Amino acid sequence: MVGPRQAGRLADCLDSLPSGAEVLVAPWGDDPPPVLDGRGARVLRPASTGNDARNAGVTGAHRDLVLLVDATQRVDAGAVEDLATRLTASPDPVVAGRGAASDASRLLWRRGSVPTFDPAHGRFPHAALPDTPPAADLTVVGHDAGPWATPFGTVPPVAGEVADLARLVAARPDAPWLADLLDSVGGAFLDDLEHADPTDVAALADALRRVPVAVLADLGVEDRLRLWLVAHGHHEAMSRLTVDRWFTRGQLPTRVEDGTVLAELPVPGVDVPSDVLAMPVRLEASLRRAVPVAGGWGLTVFASVRWVDLAEHAPTVTARAVHASGHEVALPVTPAPDPAATRHLGTAFQNHDSGAVRVDLPVAALDRAGRWRVEVTLDVAGLMLAGPLTDRDERGSAGVLADSPDAPARLSWDPAEGLVVEAGAGPGAASRPAAPYAVSVEVGDDLVVRVAEGPVGELDLCLGARRVPATLEREPEGTVAARFPLVVDDWGLGSRALPAGTWHVTWRPRGPVAGRGGELALSPGLVARTPYDLDAPDHRARLLRGLRGQLLLQLQPPLADDELGPWAQQRLRSAYVVTDRPVDPGLALFSSYAGTGATDSPRAILEELRHRHPDVRTRWVVADRSVLPPPGVEPVLLRSRAWYDALATAGTVVSNVETDRFFRTRPGQRLVQTFHGYPSKSMGLDLWRSKNHSPLRLALQLANTAGNWTVALTPTPAMDVHYREQYAYEGTILNRGYPRDDALVGPGAAERRAAARARLGLHDDQVAVLHAPTWRDDVATNFRAAPMVTHLDVPRAARALGDGHVLLLRGHRFHEPGRTGAGARVLDVTTYPEVNDLVLAADAAVLDYTSMRFDLALTGTPMVFLVPDLDRYSGTGRGFLYPFTDSAPGPLVATTDEAVTLLRDLPALRTAYADDLARFNATYNADQDGHAAARVVEHLWG
Repeated sequence: MVGPRQAGRLADCLDSLPSGAEVLVAPWGDDPPPVLDGRGARVLRPASTGNDARNAGVTGAHRDLVLLVDATQRVDAGAVEDLATRLTASPDPVVAGRGAASDASRLLWRRGSVPTFDPAHGRFPHAALPDTPPAADLTVVGHDAGPWATPFGTVPPVAGEVADLARLVAARPDAPWLADLLDSVGGAFLDDLEHADPTDVAALADALRRVPVAVLADLGVEDRLRLWLVAHGHHEAMSRLTVDRWFTRGQLPTRVEDGTVLAELPVPGVDVPSDVLAMPVRLEASLRRAVPVAGGWGLTVFASVRWVDLAEHAPTVTARAVHASGHEVALPVTPAPDPAATRHLGTAFQNHDSGAVRVDLPVAALDRAGRWRVEVTLDVAGLMLAGPLTDRDERGSAGVLADSPDAPARLSWDPAEGLVVEAGAGPGAASRPAAPYAVSVEVGDDLVVRVAEGPVGELDLCLGARRVPATLEREPEGTVAARFPLVVDDWGLGSRALPAGTWHVTWRPRGPVAGRGGELALSPGLVARTPYDLDAPDHRARLLRGLRGQLLLQLQPPLADDELGPWAQQRLRSAYVVTDRPVDPGLALFSSYAGTGATDSPRAILEELRHRHPDVRTRWVVADRSVLPPPGVEPVLLRSRAWYDALATAGTVVSNVETDRFFRTRPGQRLVQTFHGYPSKSMGLDLWRSKNHSPLRLALQLANTAGNWTVALTPTPAMDVHYREQYAYEGTILNRGYPRDDALVGPGAAERRAAARARLGLHDDQVAVLHAPTWRDDVATNFRAAPMVTHLDVPRAARALGDGHVLLLRGHRFHEPGRTGAGARVLDVTTYPEVNDLVLAADAAVLDYTSMRFDLALTGTPMVFLVPDLDRYSGTGRGFLYPFTDSAPGPLVATTDEAVTLLRDLPALRTAYADDLARFNATYNADQDGHAAARVVEHLWG
């Protein structure tokens, strides 16, 4: 079945079906029917509803066995064959694979036994499914990519199907599959209920009132509360609650009353029963370390109840070993409070530091041979919870469970029983990683890894495609000391700390040694200590064991324990919201790309401000120490206590992206929104409406954006209208050029171009081609990440252009990091910190929809626009404020070969589009005269 917006997933679904199967494609809804080329599937006539499509598919099938699959689902290899074998050998009309009770695609039917699905229930087949389905086979039939097929950030537009859901619930309010159905799809309907017809909302409320309380008991507390509100006539309050909690990621405060944990989700004007707010209670006991010691092991365990604040309710943790016979032996427990316990659970309102304990496991205390399991009991807030360890940290000693010296026992991990001890068993076979492997790791100014003797020729510290080579020193003991700098100067723009991330070490052999090397492993001695922290000057550093036994070095921004993690951040945010500290008009806080750079218009404004008003104190936000602030400017680490203080007290905050959602411009404070690109793509209200945002959501978006702006920058008065209309912004607009572009047209541009090309290693006779694709909202994986598009075949283009060209590959700041496939004539400049240098260094550019075309036009750089998806991007993609073709001063092409042909003759390209470029600059860049920063500073500070 192919429903609305699902056609894009159909190819993956069809590819997953077994070869030789009869495949019928049954479209439904208002979308055009899918076009299939050479796939051997029959496309049926479009149906009105999903159930109409199911009925048509069953009627049109010729084979004896029928599987009903949605286009968003993929079928696992061998699953259909397994179920078919079982059904053929059975007298039953249907067999089931393993999966959710409400998943119709896990059922394989005999064709004559498939029920008729009620069209009145729309897409939902559930009323026709057997109340007691056959016992589930171990086979997992498939996986669902999401029934709504909407891009990240889009609210599924299902308001028109509320009546279908209401009829289904009314028909079967006590069905055994209803809880699972409401859990899987109910949230989407509640999210879009603000758009629904009031009659349909009333019908859904009436149906939900008939649902027994027990059906809703296992739902998450937020959906349970929202369903209850709708059922009791409070759908408007439900929508308000939904929007208020839009970005909370499920975090919520709780309280404990009479042994029941209750969510604190107040709904103004509504008295919500306690049973609706009851939270699930279960023991979570995580094994973090299992360190071999003489005669046994020392265990580090984090024991907690996720929704109980252990800072408010002091816990008591005990432990014991339980023999298979039921015999128990108490184990010594020592409290070892650790902020990592709170970070492990990731809760923002509950502290779990005091749930961290050390458990001694002496083998001599296990007075019977055989199998024992380790259990813990947590006594807290009137709750007494006991059970085995529930999970373990695979990236450390708990993931290996090494043998203890002189201990006649062996540890293992059982998914059901947790940590298991086989008392009386001899140690397992000693395992050592194949050489080379790390025997010690130290951090100072450098990372020093000592490697056991082996055929090591080169070692690199790696993060994605980035490599930091080590200097090697062979030591008398036979080890090799590899020294990796943690502060580097990649581009000749100043030394900076390595960026945050989880790094690994690769090695390559020296001399006539077969093989290509691999990842550096950890010695057993190091594994036994992991994970452990390292004292690094510019990072929070931690040594981890990878799942393949490899050395991992986790580098994080150097936040303190009381600044790191959701709980610490929530406390800092709460203090920020209620602060009454005075605003300091003499302090200005600058930020570019949320602290990931020291560039763009904020940098230009800061430099002009320091020149004209050196008495104004300035600070620059840095996401980590890999970002260098402008010379002489104090850095402020993002998310640190100092950052929150500066955000609250700075008289002027200057940013080129939207501020965090908790931020509100305080009285006496001003927020200067410079933006970071020329307005051309859809934004604001039009963009949010295309994502199906309701009026309440639109109001919140406006409050979080333009509601905070004091001053906004635009490049020319003609662009003001977009911010007035799309953000309902009525404040001050400074509209005579972008400060970021002053450097492109100023007297130092030629000198800066020469310096940039020298840093990039470009020769005078080489043609630098900048390729800078924009990110695609419709394939985003979160609010700030999306895979990079690959319309330009970079290796092919590099080969075709030859040695006289160099491709400068620049990803968008929201592109997910990864390997670029760069070749000898390709330079990945994604991490180059100053975009203006790249604009000046380029002799030509291959672009798509990026606003960088407005900057490149100022330099007269010829551009080729590789836009094979222009129709889709303009239509169902993000779209534009004005026609793209009116603002693309160069040829529009669809293939790499077309782009290469044009790039081979730059003089002809430049001549052919010289008039277009002149008209473009006259229309869009008339106010870019090199003095925009001076005008902004004059307006703000005089």
